[in-house]
Amino acid sequence: MSRILALLLFFNANVFGQAAAGNEKYDQKQYADAVNAYEKIPSAERNAGILNRLGISYHLLKQFKAAENAYKAAISKDLKNTDAPNNLAALYYSQQRFGDAERQTRRAIEKSPENNVMRLNLRAARYARENTKSARDVVNTISKDNPLLIEKREGDLLQVQILMSPKDLEEATLHERRGDSFFARKIYEEAIVEYGKAIAIDRYNASTLNRLGLVYHQSQKLAEAEKYYREALKQNPFFIEVLNNIGTVEYVRKNYDTALQQYEKALKIRPESPTILLNMGACLFDMKRYDEAFKATQRALEIDPRVLDRTSGFGTLIQTSRRNDPTVSFYFAKIYAARGEKELAISYLNRALDEGFREFDKIKAEPAFAALAQDEGFIKIMDRITAEATSR
Repeated sequence: MSRILALLLFFNANVFGQAAAGNEKYDQKQYADAVNAYEKIPSAERNAGILNRLGISYHLLKQFKAAENAYKAAISKDLKNTDAPNNLAALYYSQQRFGDAERQTRRAIEKSPENNVMRLNLRAARYARENTKSARDVVNTISKDNPLLIEKREGDLLQVQILMSPKDLEEATLHERRGDSFFARKIYEEAIVEYGKAIAIDRYNASTLNRLGLVYHQSQKLAEAEKYYREALKQNPFFIEVLNNIGTVEYVRKNYDTALQQYEKALKIRPESPTILLNMGACLFDMKRYDEAFKATQRALEIDPRVLDRTSGFGTLIQTSRRNDPTVSFYFAKIYAARGEKELAISYLNRALDEGFREFDKIKAEPAFAALAQDEGFIKIMDRITAEATSR
């Protein structure tokens, strides 16, 4: 028994040692040595991470078939792994199989929709597929320096090089950055001009299309905003910021059912997004689905206590405007009381009463307000309730 245990310990130590040696060489970009170490690990003991790194090492050594086998083995080993599907797409891209690269990148990004490398790879693959001749012209000019068409390795992910002419790419990037500068300073008309110039050159950049939608949205031009949001969604169907922003357009139009559908689509991709949960809460409040709205808003604040302090960013809009509704104010008072934010809770209770909330028994019976009982502001609210109830 002791001999078997010793053999097991030796075996495990050997596997660990080979993995460590392979990882060290991988980090040092000594890919041939990394392959030698990884290949000494028995097949059954190679996890998805090791197989993905083995695939990258073979890939960057231009051993495409071995790389493909390793990537596919990684995907089979762990269906939740997102790195290997992306790198398999990059392998197809290196082989100039641009249609396969796009399809595979879409599979990868569906599992990791907020990954910037995958977003860039989807943009590059779609451009190359739809502009094959121009892309191959660029390949001919860069193949000596970058035959694999790989821009960089970022950890365990490969980012491909976009095969747009350098001149066009540089010009589009310049207009995009100018647009970002105007956007940050809230000079929306100038931002619209610059983003428009950027997408006229590169209509595959979903991020720029989304930001163009945002500046139109901020300028209260909803039709134009929706147009560019939907163009962004065509380029990347898993762009959750865009799904959120289309939802806010529908919310402003009071198309609550449609807005809610967009928020639900976005939450399927990222269930713990405080921005989307908050927007869903606002929508549900206006649909009079108060308990559901309360839960969504409460969850948003649990994830990010400062989410209500923001209204927008370069990616998403937060729907902060709402109709005067005393029941909504009552629910917000509950939310803040439960969070221990007494001043805000009392402020919202006063607002609810100002807006006509008359279900006084609910205020008296609400457990969340027990912590406010000794607060001077809450005592005044109770006096106000007593006076209003008496005057009826």
